[in-house]
Amino acid sequence: MCALDATSRLRVRPRYCDAQAMVHASRYYEFFEDAFLEWLDEHAGGYRGLRERDGVDVVIVASGCEYRLPARLDDELLIETRAEEFGRTSLGVGFTVRRGTDVLAVGRARYVCVRDGTAVPLPETLRAAIPQSGSG
Repeated sequence: MCALDATSRLRVRPRYCDAQAMVHASRYYEFFEDAFLEWLDEHAGGYRGLRERDGVDVVIVASGCEYRLPARLDDELLIETRAEEFGRTSLGVGFTVRRGTDVLAVGRARYVCVRDGTAVPLPETLRAAIPQSGSG
């Protein structure tokens, strides 16, 4: 794992599950969002810091998930979060959900920085937290 990655832990609770005691597909997006907020805390001064210090908000403009294996009630999950690439106003983030060594789901999200409803360049605090190999 890269130094700019983050790992979140999650125990699957009944509220995340469908009638078959498997995590409902829609819940993975909640897991990704919570993991992204933890990544921001670790690497970019947090969501509140971006809003207060830099005057920007980050909004999702695209997301997706590939489901490989079901997560079940009481499973202990790891959600790995990594910044994968960035543009002038946007950041691409990848997520991997694991149970032990099994990969259960792989997700992606693209966030755009906005101020007053208009896209703005990534603030330096966020840009500094992104590996410099990507610039799209």
